[in-house]
Amino acid sequence: MAAGPNTSSRTTLTLIDGAQIVVPDSLELITPYVLREQEDWFEDEIKFLRRVLRPGQTAVDIGANYGVYTASIARAVGPTGSVWAFEPATETASYLADTIAANAFTQVVLERSALSRVPGTATLNLTPHSELNSLVRGGMQAATTETVRLVTLDDCMASYGWQQIDFVKIDAEGEEMNILEGGGKFLASQSPLIQYEIKDGNSVHLELVEAFRKLGYVSYQLVPGLDALVPFRAGSAADGFLLNLFCCKDDQAAQLAARGHLLREMDLTKTWKDRVRGVFGSPRGDWRQMLTRMPYGRTLAPAWNKTLEGGESRDVESALSDYAGSREKKAPLASRFRALEASFATLTAVCAREPTYLRLGSLARVARDWGARHVAVDALNRLCNAIIRDSHCDASEPFLAPGSRFDTLIPGEPLGDWVLAGVLEELELQSAFSSFYTGVASKPRLEAIHKLGFASPEMQRRLALVNQRFSLP
Repeated sequence: MAAGPNTSSRTTLTLIDGAQIVVPDSLELITPYVLREQEDWFEDEIKFLRRVLRPGQTAVDIGANYGVYTASIARAVGPTGSVWAFEPATETASYLADTIAANAFTQVVLERSALSRVPGTATLNLTPHSELNSLVRGGMQAATTETVRLVTLDDCMASYGWQQIDFVKIDAEGEEMNILEGGGKFLASQSPLIQYEIKDGNSVHLELVEAFRKLGYVSYQLVPGLDALVPFRAGSAADGFLLNLFCCKDDQAAQLAARGHLLREMDLTKTWKDRVRGVFGSPRGDWRQMLTRMPYGRTLAPAWNKTLEGGESRDVESALSDYAGSREKKAPLASRFRALEASFATLTAVCAREPTYLRLGSLARVARDWGARHVAVDALNRLCNAIIRDSHCDASEPFLAPGSRFDTLIPGEPLGDWVLAGVLEELELQSAFSSFYTGVASKPRLEAIHKLGFASPEMQRRLALVNQRFSLP
């Protein structure tokens, strides 16, 4: 049985970007566990923001918690920028204050209040996991609560004299709609890029897409493989792993598009003929050049050539060519998007028809890049089960390693160990946001990765943390 949370002591953990985060010294709490495990937060969006935000810009972090986003944003905008971090819970805000001090940030203002529709006070439900603290709105009160101050975006704009806010993050556990209602003047007069949470427990708040649209903000989704934003299709089913969306007005979208960070609907009207006419310097990317630069590609090239001579892998070749095109950093972003889209569509159809060789591994890789993480996890599970059942994997057709880390690893003998380790590692990374959530169920998989000889430092940390958290040998 795991021990209960111990928040009496504090520890400082360092993110991959160098930010220092002060958190409770406990493996029973989400944030300190995840930061130890991944040396970062698990959301792709934070990595995107580090690339997009620039020195001198201004930002508002609503629901700052211990300061993971606040610190990364503050480092990105630098001492000439400004960040206002809102965190209403007294104890959590004290950790955030320590995070600000640990980084010697002079550009961060800590606001110990909650954003909502009208100013005043409210009851805040407190949970052991501060990420899940929420205002009481007609529901059940938690065993532990706190009265907190409420402010509105409009009031803050007036009191702080905000002239130009470049970025806003809203992570308010279901309070998002009220925050919009209390920020009408702010949202009309300002034109920030906004990141907003759509997942609140098991609820998905896609009504926020329409609410923002009525205010002149178009919603976008991050495509992980391109590290860029594309228009969110509100009518389509959202991936089950999707937590956040972005939105902005047309002027902000134009600026981000000019910098290669965003595709507008007008950018996606580019025809397939434009792509075929040579946006990559050739109709598609060169999958042979891409794969034979990698150790496993050089090893398997002779076997691949024999299989390709049979002519039954043309669709796979087409998908790999499109994927190679999507990786061409010098090609227009719209063309790279279309190439990734085509690769995903082709591999989805191929694997539905004939999931032989290591096609499911290629699908998993492309699906994750595309943002269809549930498809990636399904493909990985199917491939893993097949390899274990048959005690064999057929690598004689060209394929993508399930995860990018395995691109550079020498497979060794037997090849099946390298393939299985890659599949297991990607399952560990993609099937849950952290081993915090899967707990002891991750242990057999992590031990298998270790025994196969391909454990990364993160996989080693994960195994150690699971053992430590549950007092396992």
